[in-house]
Amino acid sequence: MVYGVWLASGLVYVEQTAQAQRRLRDLPVGESHHLASTFPPEIWARVVVIAWPRLPGAASGLEVDAQTVGLALEHRLQAELRPMANHWTRTPAGGWRELQWQRSTSRGALAAGEAIEALFEQVLRSWVTAADACPELAVADVAPGCRVVLPGKLLRSGH
Repeated sequence: MVYGVWLASGLVYVEQTAQAQRRLRDLPVGESHHLASTFPPEIWARVVVIAWPRLPGAASGLEVDAQTVGLALEHRLQAELRPMANHWTRTPAGGWRELQWQRSTSRGALAAGEAIEALFEQVLRSWVTAADACPELAVADVAPGCRVVLPGKLLRSGH
C-alpha cells in the first residue's frame, strides 16, 4: 500500500509499506513511525491509504513483483506531489537541498515508468478522491482500496 500524511497546510509525507495491517493500526496515532518525531500525530489533518492491490484490475499486466510496484508507486507519487518531508533533504552542512527525482537510480525509480503507468493513474485518481473527501467518521473507506483517517477525530473519540 501507499499512504500519505497531511497537515493543515497540505501534504507533508508519502511512503509505501508491505506491512499494511500493522501500519494501518499504528499510523494514525504515530506509533513507531519516524514522521511522528518531527510532526506529532496530534497535528496531522489526514492520512490517506491506498491499498493498491485491492484496486480493480491492479495486478493485471504487471511484470514486476509487488514490492517493486509499491516502491515505484511511492516514487511516482513523491515526484508528482512533492510532499515537503520527502522533497527536501538535509545537507551535511545543516542546510536543505531539493531532491532531483528524475536523477534517482533507486529500484522504485527504475520501475516507475511505463510498466506501472495504468496502475499509477488509477492510484492517483483514488488519491485525489481521498485527499478531497470529507468523511464524517474518523476512519472511512471512500473508494475501493482507499481509506481516509482523520487523526484529530480519532484521537478525540478515544479509539
